[in-house]
Amino acid sequence: MTSYIPYLWQRMQALHDRQPMSGHTPGHKNGLFLPKPLQKAWGSQFASYDYTELDGLDNLHFASDCIAQSQQQAAQIFGAGQCFYLVNGTTAGLQAAIMATCSNKQVFVPRHVHRSIYHSLLLAHAQPVYLPLELDTRTSLPLGISTDTLQQYIQQYPNCKNLILVNPTYQGITADNIACVQLAKDHGLTVIVDEAHGSHLHFHRDLPASLLDAGADLVVQSWHKTLPVMTQGSALLVHKQYQGPSPEPFLSLLQTTSPSYLLMASLEAGSIYMGQQVQAHIDQSLQVIFELHSRIANTLQTLHVLWEPEWKQDPFKLYLLSDRLSGANMDAYLRQHHAIYSEMHDNSGILFILPLQTSVSWAERLYQALLDLDRFSLQQQTTHQTQASFYCRTIPRQCYPLQEAFYREKQQLPWREATGAIAGQFILRYPPGIPLLVPGEMITREIVQLWLASGGTEDELVTVLAQ
Repeated sequence: MTSYIPYLWQRMQALHDRQPMSGHTPGHKNGLFLPKPLQKAWGSQFASYDYTELDGLDNLHFASDCIAQSQQQAAQIFGAGQCFYLVNGTTAGLQAAIMATCSNKQVFVPRHVHRSIYHSLLLAHAQPVYLPLELDTRTSLPLGISTDTLQQYIQQYPNCKNLILVNPTYQGITADNIACVQLAKDHGLTVIVDEAHGSHLHFHRDLPASLLDAGADLVVQSWHKTLPVMTQGSALLVHKQYQGPSPEPFLSLLQTTSPSYLLMASLEAGSIYMGQQVQAHIDQSLQVIFELHSRIANTLQTLHVLWEPEWKQDPFKLYLLSDRLSGANMDAYLRQHHAIYSEMHDNSGILFILPLQTSVSWAERLYQALLDLDRFSLQQQTTHQTQASFYCRTIPRQCYPLQEAFYREKQQLPWREATGAIAGQFILRYPPGIPLLVPGEMITREIVQLWLASGGTEDELVTVLAQ
């Protein structure tokens, strides 16, 4: 087993051993003055490591010592040329990558990107060229973009030299992404990837590939989504052969000047875990997961795993469809009766993110809850009809550029009066936080119907551009 060094944690532990007295921020003074409910739950030990930029602890914005060593070791573990720790979540990494490469330039943007990418486009004054999606005919879930579509747009927009991809989708689908990266690189495009849900893909041969391994230039990952890392901990990975502008000055512009050392230590520990132990754990987990797939298929009557080999899915995403219940109904039943909380639900089904160490006992608890849900489903008299998911089938009509529309004067209308108006806000459901419409695009009757089908009402107000 390769040996890695916890550079940052060693320094934090060495300082802790000295029992330092805090005359600096944060105000809880090494945990001495935590509010009683938190002190009761955590003790003061946890907060006693909540340091700031003290001697020997380096500085995230000017990393030259233990943080720099920790980040470079993480880059080695993930197969990157550089790694930047993100303490403002993946959003900051996407913003920095897009500002570095797409400022005042065209960029190809698929229509299933997260809202943080649209925010990044605004900050970069970028000019999005939207790419239509391939949608599954049964569930309306996005599969990504096809190589034929990308080829067509590259020919149509020869001056566009940037591409954004999502790998995998929220539901774990990677589809044609590797081929799209290869096509983009053949045409000299810089490829930026929102790999928020794919931090673990690099580490096992039986998983879909990370697009960093396929040649993408800047890959941003939410380590906290699938790795043993605290919430908000993410990373920006730079390919070894990337020659473009560095995202580092933009990260310094965007990230907090008071980065959490607890969060950075969590990122370091998580990366070392991935380098040393995760492959064996994934081996074991995949056996358990596919056994769970088999049990669901062979013993449950109304629930079905959405699993299509040609989609190149991530097995750590378990997406379930029901013949009798909506995703919202399934989610509510599992929360109320079994205290099981899903990642999300939509019109088609319910999604779980499975642990990288999926144990037999963990899978058994989930299975028993699904067995109970299946029995409950059989008691329902009606058959659930899968409705269209909250994704655009075509590129909406753009009346104003995103940048202009975002700053124009706004007003609010009830949804019943919104047809024909121009969106003044990002129209989305969260999760997954993927806009159906962005500012400057026309609200059609189809958009109104999708909003209502997703649980909205005609009386709700929507922000539109003032007439």
